[in-house]
Amino acid sequence: MNKIITFDSVGKKYGQKTVLSNISFSIYEQDIIGLLGPSGIGKTTILKLISGLEKPTSGKIFVSSKKISYVFQEPRLFPWKTAIENILLPLMVSGHSKKEAMNIAKHYLDSMGLSEFMDYYPAKLSGGMRQRVSLARALSLCPDILLLDEPFSALDSKRKGSLVELLAKSIEEYPMVVLYVSHFPEEAKKIANKIHTLSSKDKLVESNL
Repeated sequence: MNKIITFDSVGKKYGQKTVLSNISFSIYEQDIIGLLGPSGIGKTTILKLISGLEKPTSGKIFVSSKKISYVFQEPRLFPWKTAIENILLPLMVSGHSKKEAMNIAKHYLDSMGLSEFMDYYPAKLSGGMRQRVSLARALSLCPDILLLDEPFSALDSKRKGSLVELLAKSIEEYPMVVLYVSHFPEEAKKIANKIHTLSSKDKLVESNL
């Protein structure tokens, strides 16, 4: 299988603080990775390095595609745009016509059970609904790489479970490489086919499910 992401002796510092040190691993096509580890260990930093939001202090990173969607722990929606407009904007920027973008946006909002709320502004949506819009926006772009930074951590267990199922179904319908950061192994295993555990700033343990 082709390598999609490779970290080669990567280190990352913020000022004098070392977050990652000499980390090496590869992610291949069709990998769905559950990225586990305690808080503050560097999991989010790995996602930021992959997305290009951060640059490594040392080592090299190879990412085969720039078609990346990132869902943050807190929904990052444009407050002045409705739910559907938050999805339409990146679709149109990526080259879709307004008609195409509208059809795609409606499809993914419907998949998240939000058809009735497409014209609502974020302030009128619950936290769970806002996160579903964020996930719909990320999936609508049909990314090659999907980065998920504890996107369901603020939700109750019932809502979290239903969204994990929706995510698993979406990945099945449109194959992509996924990195899913979580504190909960059983939750990650519901969508992952591999587990990577960051146990320290310089040690990442890989295991198949």
